[in-house]
Amino acid sequence: MALKVWTDEKIKQLSSLVSKEYNIREISKFFNVTVPAVESAIHRYVDVKKGDKKHQSRVILEETKKYVEYIKETTKNYNDPYKNVKFTGVWKGGKQAEDQVLLLSDMHTGMINKAPHTGEITYNKEIQEEELTELMTGIGRFYQLYKPSYNIETFYIFGLGDLITNDRIFEGQKSEITCGVGKQIQLAFQYVSDAIRKLLEVYPRVVYVNVVGNHGRTTSRYMSEDATDNFEYLLGTLIKERFEGNKRVEIILPTDYSYSLTIRNHRYLLTHGNSIRGCSLNTIEKAAKEIALLVENDCYDVITIGHFHSVYEFPISPSTTLLVNGCFIQKDSYAYSKLRKHSTAKQLLFNVSKKSALHNLQKIDLRWKWDRNIVIVRINENQSLDVIFVVKSPLNYFVVSARVDTTLETKSALNVNFMKRVYAVLPKKK
Repeated sequence: MALKVWTDEKIKQLSSLVSKEYNIREISKFFNVTVPAVESAIHRYVDVKKGDKKHQSRVILEETKKYVEYIKETTKNYNDPYKNVKFTGVWKGGKQAEDQVLLLSDMHTGMINKAPHTGEITYNKEIQEEELTELMTGIGRFYQLYKPSYNIETFYIFGLGDLITNDRIFEGQKSEITCGVGKQIQLAFQYVSDAIRKLLEVYPRVVYVNVVGNHGRTTSRYMSEDATDNFEYLLGTLIKERFEGNKRVEIILPTDYSYSLTIRNHRYLLTHGNSIRGCSLNTIEKAAKEIALLVENDCYDVITIGHFHSVYEFPISPSTTLLVNGCFIQKDSYAYSKLRKHSTAKQLLFNVSKKSALHNLQKIDLRWKWDRNIVIVRINENQSLDVIFVVKSPLNYFVVSARVDTTLETKSALNVNFMKRVYAVLPKKK
């Protein structure tokens, strides 16, 4: 008689591991069997626990909803500045009317990242806030660029998920975060709200679409749960309530993991992208072609995803373009381990017109300020130098000038430490 692999004792252990949120790979290592063997055993022996798993997900979600209600209660007195924002933009007749679209994804609020090999901290709360400032500065630069030619009517934000990083979706995650998921929701709520409010100053109308990502799921396992059970859906409800009553703002909360939107008769598909299994470039291209076949009858002009922490543009059919958005994390360890490349902190921005679903595609570099300090040197008749530093700080521009008495032979070799000292004495923003 064949030996029974899954004894009553092992089935009991299996049920215990599943109830404790161990993933399939961890369970396979525990029993020293293959992943398919574990999946088969779970399906055969612990299928009755699925209801409990969903119930556990609901319990976690209810706990977080209580925290969200607390956020609503504590911030309701601060919502007025978001409901009456003065429009200061320029609107002139005779110019072509267009819209702008920002892809916003993989912000991973609450995450700490250390660069591969060097261990350098390239992402934390302080860096995230600096990059958010740079994102708004980048949008402002392109607004000034297009203002003479276009009237930008509506600014769309395609929120493509993973705006929070969570605290429970993989083993050891707590060592890579600065706060729990409740606090992450609160911070992301404030970041997105402030961005919308600032955009309302120069754009007549703002539309925010809140698509959820895989980092918003309520447990460690990839499980089948409604998008409305996702933590990021709760984030969207907070944003929607904050701008309720503002006729210039529309907040869209999709109840599914993807969403279709029409802008100026062009069709767009928004989804996070985690349904694409695998992370190599070949996998993404192959999946893009499969997506093109699936949506061919729907005639999408642009498909937008995040998830891969890298920026790509793929023409997947004669009429459809796939945009893969970047992330906020420079030298992300995830992207390096999966794609074997260093990620760059970039977000995509493009224009939409009556004739074009996608043009003026721009990559906003969130780390632009790091390498863009400008030095102007003026030679005086008395052989002295006027050195003018235009230094970009994370929060503002500063112009600092200094006179250096030196000879013509040495002026080309200005001491780098001198610039560091000048930067160190810059006034801080109050």
